[in-house]
Amino acid sequence: MNRPPAKALPDAWQPGRPNFVALAVLSIWIIILSLPMLSGQWLAGPHSDQYSAGYAFRTWGAAEFHRTGHFPLWNPTLLGGLPFVGAAHGDIFYPTSFLRLLWPMPPVMNFGFFLHFVLAGLFAYFFLRLLRVSWTGAVAGGLAFQLSGVIGSYPSPGHDGKLFATALLPLMLIALILAIRDRKPEGYALLAIAVGCGVLGHPQVGYYDLFAAGLFALYLTLADEQGRRPKVMLPFLAGALGAVVIGVGLTMIQMLPLLTYTPYSPRASSASLGFDWNTSFGIPWEHVPELVLSKFVGSHETYWGTNGLKLHSEYLGLPVVALALAGVGAAKARLKYWLGGIGLLFLLIALGSSTPFYQIWWTVVPYARQIRAPGMALAVAALFIAAFAAFGVERLERRELRMAPMGWLITGGVVTLLALSGLLGGIASNWAMSLQNTTGRALVDHAEAAQAIIRTGGVASGAALCLLAALAAGFQKERLKPIALSLGLLLVIGADLFLNAHSFWFYSRADKELFRPDSLTTSLTALRPPFRVIDAGVYPSDFLMAFRINDLLGYHGNELQHFDDLFDGRNGQYKNIGSPTLWDLYAINHLILPSQGGRPDSIPGFRKMLHDATTSAGTSANVFERIAPAPYARLVPAAAKAPDDQAIKALTGGQQFQNQVVLLDPAAAVVPESLTALPPPLTNSVAFESWEPGRMR
Repeated sequence: MNRPPAKALPDAWQPGRPNFVALAVLSIWIIILSLPMLSGQWLAGPHSDQYSAGYAFRTWGAAEFHRTGHFPLWNPTLLGGLPFVGAAHGDIFYPTSFLRLLWPMPPVMNFGFFLHFVLAGLFAYFFLRLLRVSWTGAVAGGLAFQLSGVIGSYPSPGHDGKLFATALLPLMLIALILAIRDRKPEGYALLAIAVGCGVLGHPQVGYYDLFAAGLFALYLTLADEQGRRPKVMLPFLAGALGAVVIGVGLTMIQMLPLLTYTPYSPRASSASLGFDWNTSFGIPWEHVPELVLSKFVGSHETYWGTNGLKLHSEYLGLPVVALALAGVGAAKARLKYWLGGIGLLFLLIALGSSTPFYQIWWTVVPYARQIRAPGMALAVAALFIAAFAAFGVERLERRELRMAPMGWLITGGVVTLLALSGLLGGIASNWAMSLQNTTGRALVDHAEAAQAIIRTGGVASGAALCLLAALAAGFQKERLKPIALSLGLLLVIGADLFLNAHSFWFYSRADKELFRPDSLTTSLTALRPPFRVIDAGVYPSDFLMAFRINDLLGYHGNELQHFDDLFDGRNGQYKNIGSPTLWDLYAINHLILPSQGGRPDSIPGFRKMLHDATTSAGTSANVFERIAPAPYARLVPAAAKAPDDQAIKALTGGQQFQNQVVLLDPAAAVVPESLTALPPPLTNSVAFESWEPGRMR
C-alpha cells in the first residue's frame, strides 16, 4: 500500500518505513489520551452510558454465559423483562466482546477504545494511500478522521459501539478498492468481514457505513480511473454485492432476533414515532460554527443549544477544514466529485431537520423512520472531509497554494482576536437568548457559563490555523525542508484535534468504587429469586442488573411497547408506577428509597428491612420488604379478552382481580369461556423448583 502519488511530488518527504512510521504517528495521541488506563482507571465518566447501562449489560451477560454456557436470550432484570439478544444490549457478538468472557469488563472496554481509535486512523491512512495520496497527506487524513470531534469525543457518552462501526468504514472502502479496482479476491473476504463487524458494532452507524460504501462502489464501477467501461466492471461490482450479502448474513445472529422483536418494541410503528422523534439529536444550526470553532456551543453542563443534551464534539478542526477547502482544487476530478458528493450527502443527513433534505431521506430510504439521532452521520462525512484535507496537503507539497497561507493567517488571526475579545462568546450568548425566547428553555445561563471554554476553544482553533499558515508560507519560500513541513503539519493537525478531544476522555474508578457490593445489594442477592424491586433513584439506571437483582424499572430504550403502555411510560415518566395492582402483578416485594429528601419512613403492607444503609453510590437508603410477598407466578381460574386500552384502564383503576381473571389480547388464539361474573380465586399456591432468566419450573 505504498503506491506513489498519481503526479510526482519531488519535494514531498516520506520516511524509510512509511507504514511503521504512520502507525507510530497515528498512535501517539491515542497513547497519551490512554495513559490513565495503565494505572487501572476506567474510561467511563459520570455522563457515560457505561455508568447507566453498559457495565450492567456486559457484566450480567458474561456472568450468565459462564453460569449457563450460552448467551442469555431473556433479561428479567429490567422493565418487567425483555429479550436480551432481540432487544439488543450493546455489542453482544462483536469480536472484542468475547474478551469479556476471559477478563473483567473495564479493561476490555479500555482496550476496545484504544484499539479502534488506532485502527480508525490506520485504516483511513491505508485507504488514502490506495487512492495514491502522498504519505504526509495520508497520515494527515488519518489524524483528521481519527480525532475528528464526533469520533474523538466518543468516550464521553461511552459510545464504544459507534467507534467500532466508524473505524471499519475506511476498511470497507479499502476492501472495495482491492475487489473492484485491483481485482484481488481477498478484497471480497475483507469486505464481508468489515460489513459484518461494522453492523454488529453499531447497527445505525453500520447502516450509514453500508450506504457510503455502496456509493463508493458505484464510483469504482462507473468512473474507473483506468478507463475501463462500466460493463467490464459490473461483474466485480456484483462480486462486491455478494460479499456484502455474506457480511450482512454474518450479522443475522443479532439482526434477525432484533427484527423479529421490533413489532413488539416502541419502534414498531414509525407513524407513532414521528418525524420529530426521528430527527432528535440531529445537528441544529447553532452547532454548525462548532465544525470549525472548538466548543463553540458549550459542552456537558455548559451546553446552550436546542438538543436535549450534548456530551460530544462536532469539531472537524479549523486547519483540517482549511486544507479540505484547498483540496477542492486538486487534480483528481472524478474522485473529487464522488467523494465530495458522498461527504455532502452525509453532512446533510447529520443536519437532520435543519434542512428540507432530511424529509426526503426520511420518506424514501428504508428503515430511516426506525432510527433517530442523525447527527451521528457526521462521522461518515468526517472521513471524506479528511480525504479532501489530504488532497490539500498534496497541493501544499506541490507548492500550488500560493495565496492560501496569507488567507489562513488572516482568518486564524481574526478568529483568535474574536475569541480573546469575548466577541465569540457574545455571539453565543445572543444566539442563546434568541433560542431561549423561541423554546422557553433557560439557555442564556448555560451560554454565560460557557464563555471560558468558548474563548479557549476559539483561541486554540485560530492559533492552529495561524501555525498552519506559517508552515505553508515557510515551505512556499523554501525556508522549510519537506521533512519539516511534513512533521509540522502532522503536529499542528494532531495537537489541534487532541486539545479538543482530551476533555471528552473521562476516567474513573467506578468499577471498583460504584459497582461493588454493599450491604443493600448483599442483602437482596441473598434472597431466593424470583422477585422484583423498585429502585426509586438510589443507584444509576441499570445498576442492579449487574448483581442479578430484578428491577421493575431501569433504562434500555427498546423495552416492550406493552410495558410502556401499561405504566404510561411516555418520555420515560411512568405515571402508573404507583398502582398497587401492578405492584402485585409484577411481584414487587422490595422498595429501595433514599433516606433523605422527605421520603416516607413507612409504607402500608411493607416493613423496613434496612434502615439508612450506606450504598456504593455514596448515599443512604431504606429498603422496605412486603409483609405478605406477592407471588411471581399464580394460578388464575378464568380468562377474558379485552382491548389494550380497556385492559390498562381495568388494571390501573384500583380493582383487585388479578387472582381471578387473565386479560388476553383480542387476537389471542385462546378462546376463553364466557364470563357472567368473576370466579373466586383459587387457593392453590405456586412453588418454584427452579428459576433462571427465560426458564422456570
